[in-house]
Amino acid sequence: MKNMLPNLPFGAALTLALLLSACGKQEAVGDVPSSEELAKQADAASQAIRDEAAAADGNGAKAAIDLTSMESYANALRGYTIMVPSGWTVDQSASDDNGRVFTETVSGTKLAVSWVENREDAAWSKAVQAIEDGNEAMEGAPVGKNEYRASGVLTNGLKSGQRLLRKPDGTMVQAEVTYAADQSKTTDPLATAILDSLTLQ
Repeated sequence: MKNMLPNLPFGAALTLALLLSACGKQEAVGDVPSSEELAKQADAASQAIRDEAAAADGNGAKAAIDLTSMESYANALRGYTIMVPSGWTVDQSASDDNGRVFTETVSGTKLAVSWVENREDAAWSKAVQAIEDGNEAMEGAPVGKNEYRASGVLTNGLKSGQRLLRKPDGTMVQAEVTYAADQSKTTDPLATAILDSLTLQ
């Protein structure tokens, strides 16, 4: 009786044999990473994406900020995270369940991030109006429907960078970095990177 199977070259036959032998084979599953490890991986991946985008735009200043060396402040209760430079201290008297205030003690640079209930968008409108009317030097603009950014030099000689994000439930998260205006050249990229890292959960 004649063999009805096709003649295969040796390489193709070997490949087919290996594929068939692998069918049904299962690999051992290692330990499931913790939520903190997953958060660090997500932060690193997010930073890599931002660095690539900054490099594509020719913006070397943003790409030079390494957020992977920073710490992630996650507010699980209010559903947001933001990156904070290592070594910045928490001002406990100005912090609560809604957010925290961090300070770099040498330069006085400060990060304030907080959740606001924002009933019927009253807080959102008030926050935007306060930025636009509070100081002529502040320049702000909406970024889509649920984000607002502003920056400028305040009357006390401090520069302010602000970012507002509105969550799907209408609540709002507001982050502001303030620092000496004469340190803008070195601190602007850091402030931008911190505000860019604000992420809603």
